[in-house]
Amino acid sequence: MTLIITFSVFALVNALVLLTFYFTTSESPIAARLRALTLGQEIVVDEEVKNRRLAPTFITAVVSSIGRFAFSRNDRSTARKLSAAGYRGPSALPFFLGMRTLLSFGPALAILVPSLSGGDPITDSMYSAGGAFLLGHFGTNFWLARRSAKRIIEITHALPDALDLMVICLEAGLGLNAAIAKVGEERGSMDDPLGREFEQVTNDLRAGRPRDESLQGLGERNGVDDLKSLMSMIVQSNRLGASMGLTLRAHSELLRTKRKQRAEEMARKLPVKILVPLALFLLPPLFIIIIGPAYMRFSELVQFLGNR
Repeated sequence: MTLIITFSVFALVNALVLLTFYFTTSESPIAARLRALTLGQEIVVDEEVKNRRLAPTFITAVVSSIGRFAFSRNDRSTARKLSAAGYRGPSALPFFLGMRTLLSFGPALAILVPSLSGGDPITDSMYSAGGAFLLGHFGTNFWLARRSAKRIIEITHALPDALDLMVICLEAGLGLNAAIAKVGEERGSMDDPLGREFEQVTNDLRAGRPRDESLQGLGERNGVDDLKSLMSMIVQSNRLGASMGLTLRAHSELLRTKRKQRAEEMARKLPVKILVPLALFLLPPLFIIIIGPAYMRFSELVQFLGNR
């Protein structure tokens, strides 16, 4: 009975808080109509479509509201990792923090409350709940770090090829804005993160954002050092009036050299990385196969001599 009352009060209080936050921050019909007219989209009034979209929007709002009350909600390093992983927008950081809170506190409470209600020792219950909390917290952070690192590697590997395509477009007579749009169109159709970033730059330019700010934003929000240096070089060359085609071609050769050096470095690290699996999984069976029959024969010989 105590367990049921505890969960009921906890669920009721959280539901009241989240519903109050959702209804006080929800978008008004006038704002929705203005936003649709600004984007040039037709307003959807179909009840089926509205009901289909209500659940994900409500869930996102609920999780984001939890994240706004979470710890480190103004953590810039987490925001940078989310941006590098491709999750952006005003609700990206609160949503991630809310999910991390649910995945850490949720299992911890699910272990702690039944253990204490069942009369288990407090120390064991706290250890189990703390382990579940740490697993959910650091597991979520580990997933975000892996996601951002994977996307950074994909952009770094695709950058020389995209730069070559931009050089070809510039030498064919296209302007810099048209070359960026062409690269975004071609690379975006390949489901390439770098192509989608160039498409974002194209949308920013069409919306009236200055080109220098758009290019600098492209370098800052992805966490790729090569991309950041490339955008800085393009902005500087544009201000000085240098030949953009020659500059980008030289930088493309530099990026290809760096990519080749990274591949050679990974190849040189391979013997060291394979040493641990070799010592743990290959050498013991090999020793057993080689020494095992001789050891059995030797033990049989010792036993035979002992019997005599």
